[in-house]
Formats: sequence, C-alpha cells, structure tokens
Amino acid sequence: MTNSAIFESKYLEDDKILITTILSNTLDKDGAKLVFEGVNKAIELNSGYKDFILDAGMVNDVTIASFGYLMKAFGVINKTAGYMIVVMPEDIVQTFMISNPEMFDFLAVFFNNDEAIEFIRSKRSGNE
Repeated sequence: MTNSAIFESKYLEDDKILITTILSNTLDKDGAKLVFEGVNKAIELNSGYKDFILDAGMVNDVTIASFGYLMKAFGVINKTAGYMIVVMPEDIVQTFMISNPEMFDFLAVFFNNDEAIEFIRSKRSGNE
C-alpha cells in the first residue's frame, strides 16, 4: 500500500485489483505528478495485479494542466493491466469527454468502486 496526502493505493489481493484513490477535491498538475509517481510505485509493489481502478470520486475539479501526468499514468497501466477503470463524478466525466475524448479510448468509467469491481469480476468469471 502506498499513501500520501493526495492519494492512497491499496491492493485487493483476492481479486488482483490495484486501486488508487485520489483524496483531494482538486487535482492540479503537481497533484497529478504525485499520483503518477504513486501509481508507478504501487505497480512495483504489487506486480501480480491484473486490473486497475483510479478512484477520483471525491475530485470535483481537475485542471487541464494535470492531464499530461494522468495520461502518462494511464499509459503505464495500459501496458500492464487488463481492465483500467476510472471512478469519477458524472460532471467531471462530461468535462473530460468534451475536452479530451481520447482519454476514453482505453478507459471504462464507473461512478463507484463497487460497480467497477463487480464489472471486473463478471468479465473474469469463466475466463480463469
């Protein structure tokens, strides 16, 4: 588990799901850089993970300046994970869909972790 004032990461060993939760209401460039670095560290510590959830459910403001680091984090995860899911409020999803639609080319979006985890489990059933 890796933590900071901006985020925390936890590994659900039974499900092999790595979850990074952003703890701040606002995500700016510096915060996104910390999340990127934390995601890299969490991947190193939990190399057996299969799927990844970025929980941005508490975030109500994401600056455009943070987008580069978020895309770098998603790029790292995209090379190592099966499902890559973002949990975020609907208004933030809509903002990013308008300003950065390419972000959703390889991300699934849910509005809470429970639904995201159930989605992953349902896609795995019978495949393992």
